[in-house]
Amino acid sequence: MKAKRTASLFLSLALLTPALLSLGGCASDKEITLRVYNWEEYIDEGGEGSYEYDYEINEDGSAPSILDDFEDWYEETYKKSVRVEYSTFGTNEDLYNQLKLGDKYDLVCPSEYMIMKLAAERMIQPLDTNKLTTYNENVSDYIAEVFENTYAVGEEPLSKYAAGYMWGVTGLVYNPEQVDKETLTKDGWGIMLDSAYKNKVTTKDNVRDSYFVGLGILYRDELLALDKNADDYTKKVTEIMNRTDEKSVEGVTKILKDMKSNIFGFETDTGKSDMVKGTISMNFAWSGDAVYAMDEAEKQDVSLNFFVPEECANLFFDGWVMPKDDKRDEDTEHAALAFINFMSKPENAVRNSYYIGYTSVIAGDEMFEYACDIYSAEDEENAVPYDVSYFFGEDAIIYADEEQLSRQLSAQYPLFETVKRCAVMNYYGDEEEAINELWTQVKGESLSAWAIVVICVAVAAIILFIVFTKFGSKIEFRLKPKKDYKLVKQEKLK
Repeated sequence: MKAKRTASLFLSLALLTPALLSLGGCASDKEITLRVYNWEEYIDEGGEGSYEYDYEINEDGSAPSILDDFEDWYEETYKKSVRVEYSTFGTNEDLYNQLKLGDKYDLVCPSEYMIMKLAAERMIQPLDTNKLTTYNENVSDYIAEVFENTYAVGEEPLSKYAAGYMWGVTGLVYNPEQVDKETLTKDGWGIMLDSAYKNKVTTKDNVRDSYFVGLGILYRDELLALDKNADDYTKKVTEIMNRTDEKSVEGVTKILKDMKSNIFGFETDTGKSDMVKGTISMNFAWSGDAVYAMDEAEKQDVSLNFFVPEECANLFFDGWVMPKDDKRDEDTEHAALAFINFMSKPENAVRNSYYIGYTSVIAGDEMFEYACDIYSAEDEENAVPYDVSYFFGEDAIIYADEEQLSRQLSAQYPLFETVKRCAVMNYYGDEEEAINELWTQVKGESLSAWAIVVICVAVAAIILFIVFTKFGSKIEFRLKPKKDYKLVKQEKLK
């Protein structure tokens, strides 16, 4: 019996061997899942809003998502199947909270200060930059230098942890028929305190952008006194615009409280539509949103301009980083780096920039040709040379209509003299609590002190009225002088 069972076992193993080998083959060719976490509406999702480029159209006639194209490209290039598990967030803080809660992602796309915070808390790992060949080849030299000279944590440059995606500057979108350009130039960010524009301007509903504006107003004279031709000009602007000492915090707190009583309000995403509708005359805007607002306004025959104050502005960017994950395998990490490279192809950077309206960090011939296609003047004889060589390379000149010097082109690709006065905002670190407390004070103080006193007195009067109405007799009895009961008793004995 034993021999028979042994023979049976060998026969079973022989029959199972092909199946086991087959399963082993499937395991080696298993589909890679790449988890990507990005801003809402921040990538070419296909459909009607896509740029007309050389890609295969879907069966229904719509343009494909760039995510679908990446999956096809990866399988064709590396002979492995990958599926992008794509999800979105609304704010940097939302992203941070999800990571702290334990959500797992292979690539996320935070803004510069959040990259610094994640690096400081060791929540992201360094990128293998040697494998980011397409990114390194096509990223603008200007952006590469900014990443190299901006610190993520300690002496470690941002380029160690992040690959750029989109960038821009902050400024004011304004209606030139309602806002005096001379006043705007004279006041800069301080125009938000000008009573002539009371309830006609909005700023962002977040502490960092509002704090930056406050610093720009507080230190305007110091900023304007700097030598713009000095080699360390941008460095000095950056130092001033990252001050978090007690004097700066107190000064900005007062400015923001005064500003709050003058502006139409703080907003997150309604400023663009309010400008188009004419509800307000000025709006603090990120350059990508500024382009969108100006484009939408043109559809309504409304002309809007973009202005970057002479004292300073914020240079911002979003970049791809890789959260730490001990369980991430080599195939997934390879796919993540390949994703960055794929998005860094100039033709794909064009697609994403066109779809979302922001400016890619990628240069390259295709991107420059795209910029020329959009902004070159139809009347070449009256065109104005617009120098963008700092971003695209030597001799990169766009011959544009003169009006573009203060419109979409100036927002999409600011002149070098403009970006020189733009500062990257750092992560606040130990001072974060003090800055957040400032914001609590600003947002919480919605009434002036005298108004609060009047309301408190009125409330107290109402309470007293209710109490006396309901318990008046009892209170009246208790308020009467106490009787001397010994005398009362003696009176009764008499």
